[in-house]
Amino acid sequence: MLRLLCLLLLLHVSFAASAQRPNAFTPTDPDAVIERLPRGYAALLAVPKASASRSTLEQANGLLAAAARTGDARLTSRADALLSRFPANDARTDVLRMRAFSAQHRHDFAEAGRLLDRWIARDPRAGDARLARAQIHTIGGRLDAARADCAALVFGVDAGDGMLCVAMLSMRQGQYPAAASAVGRWLEQNADGDRDGLRFALTMRGEIAARAGERDAERYFRDALALAPEDVRTLAAYARFLRGAGRGRDVDALLRGHPGHEGLRLQRALALRETAPAEAGVIAANLERSYATARRLGRVPELRDEAELLLTFRRDPQGALALARRNFRDQRDEEDVDLLVRAAAAARQPEALLPLRTWAAAQRLPLPTSKGVR
Repeated sequence: MLRLLCLLLLLHVSFAASAQRPNAFTPTDPDAVIERLPRGYAALLAVPKASASRSTLEQANGLLAAAARTGDARLTSRADALLSRFPANDARTDVLRMRAFSAQHRHDFAEAGRLLDRWIARDPRAGDARLARAQIHTIGGRLDAARADCAALVFGVDAGDGMLCVAMLSMRQGQYPAAASAVGRWLEQNADGDRDGLRFALTMRGEIAARAGERDAERYFRDALALAPEDVRTLAAYARFLRGAGRGRDVDALLRGHPGHEGLRLQRALALRETAPAEAGVIAANLERSYATARRLGRVPELRDEAELLLTFRRDPQGALALARRNFRDQRDEEDVDLLVRAAAAARQPEALLPLRTWAAAQRLPLPTSKGVR
């Protein structure tokens, strides 16, 4: 279950790496500082002598688990280097799982889905793989396909994972009482479970409560952070909740100690617009330079984040809409839809919402409207 939940952390993270691997980059200035690594990364990034052994798998697993906590694409790239030592047709569960994790972190959802399909074909009762695949389907807006995997879990494969699957799908459909009930039952039955699983479930419960307007939503985020204070997904979800409640100063206090993560920096900049606009502008300008550097290195920045920056700080609704539409092709979570709606409204292009409206009708979802919470 621990390994599964490490996979789940990234399958639902909004601040993952891009879909492209970075190209090699050689600076012309021998004194140039390309990037500063956080303390402790040297040990994580060290690569042992080339081999395809159990120890190599264990190291790759550790790198991917760290990537789940931090959202750091460098760790995923290093894990990829280790996994490349195994044959492409290696059908062992551990190899398929880690390659699927890595593909998702790069936003290569199609490849992640293919790897999970191979895993499930090999072991139809692999609850880990079915829950992970249901999450990919949900992110991609294929709710009927997600529902099929949830049903397989509930009716025989793994009832515990089935509860999480039902909670995730119900939340996406706006069925908040059902979502809260499902994840609540999971928490009752797993009160003494592993910390990663509890953190994941508590964060989901907080998101459900926030979307449903429950008064005690904050306590779930606090409980989740008590288990993993540095977890980027929990920090991001909590920050969105605080901004939605108009508590920008609390967002600043929460995220000030995380200057290295682009997604969290954007959250902080958005929170500071009203109380410290000059500081928010500096953060936004630095992010813009980070995005430009990423492209120079052959990496596409997170489309949703860049679109938000263009829309909110650069007053470029046309550019924001172009990125939001590209993002919507692969990611259709609530925040992705909200961004597309706001960008289309700002650009005065309601026709840009036709694919969204068609999809929402097919998935039996209510027509979305902008909530103004980003």
